[in-house]
Amino acid sequence: MSLTIFRTLFFCLVPLGVFILIKAIRMLKDIFNGEVIAEKPFTEKEIHFEVKKKGVYAVWQKGRLFRRTPVDRFALKLFSVPSGEPVPIDASVFRPHSSSLDTARMEMNRFFAEPGHYRLQIVEGSSVSLFERLLFELFPGKPVDYSQYFLQVRESRSAYYMVAAIPLLILCAFCIMGGFVAGFMAPYILTDLGIPFNP
Repeated sequence: MSLTIFRTLFFCLVPLGVFILIKAIRMLKDIFNGEVIAEKPFTEKEIHFEVKKKGVYAVWQKGRLFRRTPVDRFALKLFSVPSGEPVPIDASVFRPHSSSLDTARMEMNRFFAEPGHYRLQIVEGSSVSLFERLLFELFPGKPVDYSQYFLQVRESRSAYYMVAAIPLLILCAFCIMGGFVAGFMAPYILTDLGIPFNP
């Protein structure tokens, strides 16, 4: 087999890596930038919203950067409307977060919902672990203006999407960089591997 064919095969890893990168970014985008179903300031203690398709949804907090949020001073409860039946709502494991120039968002909770109407209620308690609470005490920051602090309900994806995206990003980096290096260094690589080729 000619060296040109081997080089072509190695260089084909580059567009494969770009394709994998695009897929991984889309997976992460669905986690961080799902459609906003509802958004209310913290001053309102209940959020009513409608779910039109079953799936995973998340509750995010949004506020100004470098402000002391009250996330350790309240808990959330979710109810189906009008039955009032409680809906399980779990703490986010990975705590995905996103920020811009002056605002930041962090995922707090996740839940699975069927189509219907729901009521999210802010109650006394805490939404964070003991370790996170200690961090808040060590780095208090400036107090937040509750009128500038919001809770959002967003469409989301299963946490497994984030777990799957990490090895995909590693794989795409290997394909892109490895494809370039292997393409240029093909004669040396083939010789080291003992693979015969035609110059």
